[in-house]
Amino acid sequence: MDHTVTWKNSGLSFIRYARRRGLASRGHLAKSFFTIILYRLSLLNIERWYEKSVETLAGARADELEAFCRIWFRDTLGKAIYREALDLIGIRRREGLTVAIISNAPSFFVKPMAEALEIADVISTNVEIRDGALTGGLVKPLCYGEGKKLYALRWAQENGIDLKESYFYTDSYFDLPLMEAVGHPCATNPDLKLRKAAWENGWPILVFRRESAF
Repeated sequence: MDHTVTWKNSGLSFIRYARRRGLASRGHLAKSFFTIILYRLSLLNIERWYEKSVETLAGARADELEAFCRIWFRDTLGKAIYREALDLIGIRRREGLTVAIISNAPSFFVKPMAEALEIADVISTNVEIRDGALTGGLVKPLCYGEGKKLYALRWAQENGIDLKESYFYTDSYFDLPLMEAVGHPCATNPDLKLRKAAWENGWPILVFRRESAF
């Protein structure tokens, strides 16, 4: 989703938005900047970072979190969707293909984007919810790396879709397992490592202009 459909980092955007409304500390914002740097340098333990992040949401009502995410998306991320990404989604739809968003972000982060793009299928990391509230736990595996490939294979099987006939667009080298599993991988606004892998494998590279779809 990040840097593929939108040019903003959704996690950082969310923390900034929460900070402006007094819901996150300045230290939390600074830590988020540092985390993104570690992620881009492949120095971050993604699973442990996700565990710590979700632990801070323990006790939050799922419906209230979803409502807040819709407001955040409307005010920020919704204005940073690539027009070329929206056009590409339209092309695939006209070809009769099923369009889905697959993301390591929890579903409450992804659903507002999916709703804006009229995408019904969302594949994402799941959080534990009990009696309508987040427990602070994650459902393993994460929708990341080999886990993302596993979720995609499961979704494809459930929906009668052949991944060898499917397209997958991503900016991240960490999505290489799924890139190698689909028939039409497309490196989209790729990081340096994915760009190198795309050159070596002969995959197309797409670079979108920062022109808003809405």
